[in-house]
Amino acid sequence: MQFNIVTPVLNGEQFINETILSVVTQAGPFSVRYHLQDGGSTDSTIKLLAAWQARLANDFPINCKGIEFSFVSEGDRGLYDAVNRGFAACGNADAMSWINADDRLEPGALATVARVFETNPDVDWVTGRPTVIAEGGEVLHMSPIIAFPRKAVAAGIFDGRFARPFIQQEGTFWRPKLWDEVGGLNAKFRLAGDFDLWRRFAKRADLVIIDAILGCFRMRSGQLSENRVSYHAEIDASMQPAEKELRSRASRLYRARRFSYPVIFWRDGRWMRECWPMAVMPCFGGKGFGMEHWRLRISGLLFGGGLPD
Repeated sequence: MQFNIVTPVLNGEQFINETILSVVTQAGPFSVRYHLQDGGSTDSTIKLLAAWQARLANDFPINCKGIEFSFVSEGDRGLYDAVNRGFAACGNADAMSWINADDRLEPGALATVARVFETNPDVDWVTGRPTVIAEGGEVLHMSPIIAFPRKAVAAGIFDGRFARPFIQQEGTFWRPKLWDEVGGLNAKFRLAGDFDLWRRFAKRADLVIIDAILGCFRMRSGQLSENRVSYHAEIDASMQPAEKELRSRASRLYRARRFSYPVIFWRDGRWMRECWPMAVMPCFGGKGFGMEHWRLRISGLLFGGGLPD
């Protein structure tokens, strides 16, 4: 399996080494085409990228089948244009993802995704358990498995207002055919391009949640995601009145736990896929998801039933 991984960067000297290291140290039976798309950095980012290119071409230990590393520095129209440019430079692959220049992949992420994709040919995109790290790198929060039902994703409820969780871009992977079918990212977005991409993905395929940490989002001062008011305004401006009404209905159904969603988890020596119902205990909020899943698992162990398909 080959992964195409892109990192868009602009003046990213503070964290870019950690981001690159999290990609090039991935171990497993796959190859990685890793491209960094720089928007014209004026700090030491370009020197750091050149040093990594030389290092990887010489004696850096490679723990997968191969890493092809490249970078380009040129003007762009923003983050999502940079990601589109990066993937256009990569060529063919079996799986795709981008990781921003202050975030990181977790060890084993690519091996996990490769195995899941290889054993589940009908799965077109996956995400892991949302995980947040601080500016200094310490882990702040690891979420339980979150319900991301396909109809709710397509309706656009996961922006922090209509449903609290976000689909974490760090650790979300997809097959190239899905990317090609929707035409990649809409570069007109400045803040919510990934939100728009997930909506378009969901109109074609289920988002399958893997019970594993695949990537980490770093909270730091000055990042684009801090501007929540502008983020929501951009989303609202992109939606027609009928889409907003559909969003309202989907959010009510989500709060009422009237969806099911696919999950892949490790059991009995293999990655298993099941369809889980949303929690029946809404009074516990997000904790209800985990409580319901444990109840179903224990019931299956005691009575041989397992979780419903």
